[in-house]
Amino acid sequence: MCIYLYNYLEDFTASNTTHFRQAAANTRYYHSMVVEELERLDSGGVKVLVDDKDRGQLLDELHDLQQKVPEWDYRNICHNTLRDNNREYEYATSALFIVLPSELDSKKNSNPSTHQFRLYFLCDNCNQDATPEDLSQHVHLSNHPGHSLKRPEEFFQKYGDYILRVLQMVKHGYADDGYDIPPLDTLKILWNCDSNIIDSRLAMDIEPLVDRAISYFQDLSLPKWKESLGLTRDQSDAIEKYLDMQDGDSAESNLHRYISKIRSIYWKCEAHAHQYLNSQSLEHLREFAHHHGGHVDMQQAKIGVELGSIDEADQFQTHLAEAKHAFDISIKLSWMATRSVMRKLCLDIAKTGTVFLELDGITLDIHPQGYDQYRNNFFCHDVISESELRFITLLNYPHPQEQCVHVGEYSLQLETPPAQSPKWMTLWSDLNLFRMVMLKKQDPSEWKSAATKLQTALEEHELSGTCMVTVYNDEWNAVFDRRRCAVVEVHSEDMVCPKSMLSAGSIRTLGVHLNSLDFDQKLLDIMETNTELQDLILSYYGHNIFYHMKHIVRMWHESSKPLRLTLLDRMRDTRGRVVAQLAFGESNREDPSDGTIDLHGCDISSPFSQQQVVHEPTDAIFMQWDCDHIFSKISDYSALFLDMATQQHPSVLTLLMLDVSHLSHTGFSSIREVLRRSDLEHLHIVCTPVDSQSESITQVLGSVQWSTLKSVVFSGNNIEAWIDLCQPPLSSSLLSLQIQGTWPNIQELSHSNVLFIIQLISASPMVELCFQNVRLQESRDWELIVDSVDFSLLKMLDLGAACIGQLISMSYAANLFISKMEHVHRKADATDMVLKTFTLNIMALSEPDPALVQKIMSLCILEELRIECPPFDPRLSASTAQVLASVRWTILEHLKLIGDNISEWIQLLPNIKTPRLQSLSIQGSERVEQTLDHSCVLFLEQCIRVSPLMELRFSHIQLQDRLDWARLFQSMDPSLVGRGFRVEGRSREQFRGCAAGAVK
Repeated sequence: MCIYLYNYLEDFTASNTTHFRQAAANTRYYHSMVVEELERLDSGGVKVLVDDKDRGQLLDELHDLQQKVPEWDYRNICHNTLRDNNREYEYATSALFIVLPSELDSKKNSNPSTHQFRLYFLCDNCNQDATPEDLSQHVHLSNHPGHSLKRPEEFFQKYGDYILRVLQMVKHGYADDGYDIPPLDTLKILWNCDSNIIDSRLAMDIEPLVDRAISYFQDLSLPKWKESLGLTRDQSDAIEKYLDMQDGDSAESNLHRYISKIRSIYWKCEAHAHQYLNSQSLEHLREFAHHHGGHVDMQQAKIGVELGSIDEADQFQTHLAEAKHAFDISIKLSWMATRSVMRKLCLDIAKTGTVFLELDGITLDIHPQGYDQYRNNFFCHDVISESELRFITLLNYPHPQEQCVHVGEYSLQLETPPAQSPKWMTLWSDLNLFRMVMLKKQDPSEWKSAATKLQTALEEHELSGTCMVTVYNDEWNAVFDRRRCAVVEVHSEDMVCPKSMLSAGSIRTLGVHLNSLDFDQKLLDIMETNTELQDLILSYYGHNIFYHMKHIVRMWHESSKPLRLTLLDRMRDTRGRVVAQLAFGESNREDPSDGTIDLHGCDISSPFSQQQVVHEPTDAIFMQWDCDHIFSKISDYSALFLDMATQQHPSVLTLLMLDVSHLSHTGFSSIREVLRRSDLEHLHIVCTPVDSQSESITQVLGSVQWSTLKSVVFSGNNIEAWIDLCQPPLSSSLLSLQIQGTWPNIQELSHSNVLFIIQLISASPMVELCFQNVRLQESRDWELIVDSVDFSLLKMLDLGAACIGQLISMSYAANLFISKMEHVHRKADATDMVLKTFTLNIMALSEPDPALVQKIMSLCILEELRIECPPFDPRLSASTAQVLASVRWTILEHLKLIGDNISEWIQLLPNIKTPRLQSLSIQGSERVEQTLDHSCVLFLEQCIRVSPLMELRFSHIQLQDRLDWARLFQSMDPSLVGRGFRVEGRSREQFRGCAAGAVK
C-alpha cells in the first residue's frame, strides 16, 4: 500500500485531487507502519519477501521514495491550487496574485497594520492550445505598479494561505500541461514589464522581496484553506474592497478578459489575450459596430451592436468569425426577425466562442409564451444544448423592463432587472442542485423543502425580481413560481416526470403530449390532487385528436372542477398549433342544449364509445376553434363534439376525412349537420362497406357542399358503391380528383361511376387526376374520360398499372390521348407542359405497344416518375428499354422504383443524367427479399453524385456487396445525411452493420 501511494503521488493527475491533497502525510504514515511491521517480523525470525524483495531491499526502496516525497507533495499542492480555480466562474480579475512588502527593509515580524504592502496581479496565462512560436507563454507579473492594501491584517487572515502558495510557485517555479511558471531566479516573472510603469525597486529587488514575503507569511498564524485550495468567485469579488485604487484605476489593472476555446475565462496581459486575434478583421468589426450604434471593448471582451436586417446579421456574424476572438455579445434587433433567422444567428454566434449573449427585441413570434415555449424553446433546446454558449438574456421580454434569462437547462423570468450582474455560474450550480432534488425526491414535503432552498438562493443572488424559474428536460418541463414557492406548471410526455411534482397539489397548468391512450385515469388522479388546476393542455402528433376524444370526454365528466382545455396538433419536430380551446363547468340542467355535450343519445355499445353511461352532462364553450382539418376516424363522441364546435364556429372546417365505419344513427345525424355548416375545400371519402347504412350514407353525401370543394378523394374497397350513392353535384371549383383503390385488390368502376366522374371533370378546371388500383368495367369508357379532360390545364396525371393497360389497349382512346397532348404541346411553352407525374408499369399491358408508350413519354414534361417493378418477362426487355429511353430524364425531379423486381428494372435503365433530381426512392416490399448487385449500386451512385438530392430513401432492399453501403454513403452531400437520408426495414438492418465507418 505504501509503495502504491508513492507511485500514485508521482503519477498525479487532475482527477486525483479529491483523494490526495494530503498525499505526503499519507505516505509517511504508511511508511512508518511498514518499517515497524518489518522490524517486528524480523525480531521473530520471520523472513518476508514482497514482490521478490527481502527486508533490506524493501527498506532501501522505501527510503529512496521517501526522499522524493517533498517534490511530489509540492507539485500536488501547486496542481490543486491552480486547478481548483474554476475559470468558468468568471473571476473579477486574475485568479493569480502575490503580495509583497512595499519596502525591502521592512521589519520581518512587525505588525502588518503598521507597514505597507502591495498586491500584484499575474497574467493568468494557462494555454493548452497551439501558440505563436515567437511569443513566450509563461506566467508573469502584469505591467502595472500594483495596488496598496487596505486593512492588510484582515486581508492576510482571509487570503494569506492562498498568497503563500502562489508565492512559493513564483519562487520555485512549476509547469504542467497548461501552466508554465518559471523559477524566480530566471527573472522571467518580469517579462514584458516596463520599469517606467512598475516600481524600479521591484524590478531590482524582486527576489529578496519574494523571499521576505514568504518568510513573513510562514510566520503568521494563517487559517488553512481546507475545502478548496483554489480561489472562489466570491473570494475574487471581495479582493477589490481591500485595494487602495486611484481615480481611473480598476481591480483588473491592465489585464484583459480572455474567453478560451472551452469557454473558461482568464485575465491575461494584452499580448497573451490577443495572440490569436486577426487584427485586420478586428478593425472591420470595430467599423461595423461603430456604424451600427455599437461599441467594442477589448479589455472586457465585450461587443454591442444594433442590427436592422438579415443582411446586417450575416455581415456581423462574418466579421465576428473572422476576428478569431471570443466576446460577450449584446444585440439590439431593429427589424422583425423570424424564428428561423434568430435560431441560425444564435447558433452561428455560439461557434465564435461566446459565453454570454444578450438580445433586445425578441418577439413572442420568435419565442412564444405558454405551452409552445416549453416544447419549442430553441434557446435552451437548440442553441445552448448544441453549443458551448451558456447564458442568453432576452431584454424587454415579454414586456418592457422585464428579462428572460436562459442558464443551461433553465430559464428565469425577471419582472425587474438585477441591480448588478449575478454570479450566473454559481446560480447555475444552485439550480442544478434543485433539479437533482426534483428528480430524486418522492415525498411532496421534501420537494417543497428543496423549493424553499431555491427561493433562498435566488434572494442570495439578488434576483428578488425573479417571478418564474423553468426547468427543461428531455421528457418534462416544470415552472417554479418564486412567490408561491411552488411548481405551478408542468409539461410532459405522457406524464413522464417526477411523481412528487405531479402530486404536490400546486399545479395550475398541466400540459401533456399524448403518445398513447393509457393516460385517462392517471390524468384524472393528478387533476383531483391539484385542486388549483385551471388549464389542461393536450397535444398529439398529426391529426388524430378525435381518436382520443372518448377519453377526453370521460375525463371531463369525471373531473369535479371546471377548467380550461386546450388541444394542439403537431407533427414531429414542429411547433404545432392550437386547434381548440374550451371552457367547461357545471351544466345548466334547465337548458341542456346550450353548448352542452349530451352523451345520452350515443351508442355506448360501440367499442369506440365510453364504457360507462355518464349521468351528468357538462357545458362546453368553445372559446377558440381552429380545427380546419380532421384526418382521424370519427366516432359518435367525436361527431357530437364536432357538431357542437361547428355550431359555435361554423365554416372553419376545410378538410375532412369521412370515415363513418364506427358511426351509429346518432353519429350520422351529427356529421350531417357538420357537413351542412362547413364550406369544405378538401374531402377524403373512405369507402367502407355500405351494407344497411346506404340511406344514412346517402344523406351524409347529400349534406356535402360540393360547390366549395377543390379536391375529392375516394379510397377504400367499396368505391363503386359509394360513387353510386353520390347525388349529381355541380362543382365549378374542383381542381383534383383521386380514385384510389386498395392494393392488391383491383376494383372495377361501372359505367354510371364513369358518368359521375365525367360530370366532375367537365364542370371543373381539373389540374390533378389520379386512378390507382382500379379499372373500368367497360374499356371504351376511357374514350369518354380522355375526351372530357382539358389537357391544357392538367398538371398531374397518375395512372396505375391496370389503367395504363386498359388505355393503351384501346387504340382509339390512346391515340386521342396522344393527339390532345400534341395539340397542347404545339401551343404551350415547355414549362407549361401537360403531365408532371406518371406511373409506369409496362408489365401490366396485356398487349404492349411500345410505340404508343414511347410517344406518351416523349410528350410528357415529367417531374415525377414512379416505376412499378413487378416480376419481369424477359421477352419484353427490349420494348421496355425503348420506353425507358424515351423518358426525358434531364428534367426529372423525383424518381421512385417500387416493387418486387427492382434490380432487373434498374438493369434496363439507360445511362441517364439527372441534373435536377431532388428525390430518389428505392422501395422494395416487405414480403420479398431483394438484393441489388454492384452494377445497380454504380447506377445509384451516379444518380447521387450528379443530382442535387434533398431526399434519398432505401426500404426493404439489401446490397449484394455489403461494403457498397459505404460507397453510396460516401457519394452523398454531407448535408443530405442529417436532412433527408432514410434507411428502413431490412435495408436499415444491413446498413447499420456495414456503413458504420462511413457514418462516423
